Amino acid sequence: MIFAIAQYTGLSKGQTHWIANLSDDIDFFFKSRTYGSDLSELYIGLITVKPEFDQFFKKRRPRYRLGEKTSIVDGIIIKSNNCAEIDVKIEHAEISKLDKGKLVERVCEAILAECASLTRLYKLKDFDYIAFKAAFENYLIEQSYIKR
Repeated sequence: MIFAIAQYTGLSKGQTHWIANLSDDIDFFFKSRTYGSDLSELYIGLITVKPEFDQFFKKRRPRYRLGEKTSIVDGIIIKSNNCAEIDVKIEHAEISKLDKGKLVERVCEAILAECASLTRLYKLKDFDYIAFKAAFENYLIEQSYIKR
């Protein structure tokens, strides 16, 4: 399974780098794992913008695209296959002053909580959410990204 965090953020360069590294780590963990044939790609849109930009970056409802799709965004061809997209919105003021450990923990907790929306995607039938959530949560705890 492919996993990625797309950032829509007003955070510092260092903070966005920490989140990009987190995305790479989680993607590496999920690379060789499968939780059913209906989900091959999971993209998280992380929205952390200053209040004056909130009107431009609204949290969208979760989306699922069954099968192989090709789209063109800004002249770039993007291919996806059995893809789910989930937005996670965290208030900018809540995380902009956090150090690396606390910021990564807050982002991981928000992503883990929002992944519950996968159960509401009616087209997503062959997907073991319980195994996915357990593996994801255990990985985040093992890597000390979150505490339980």
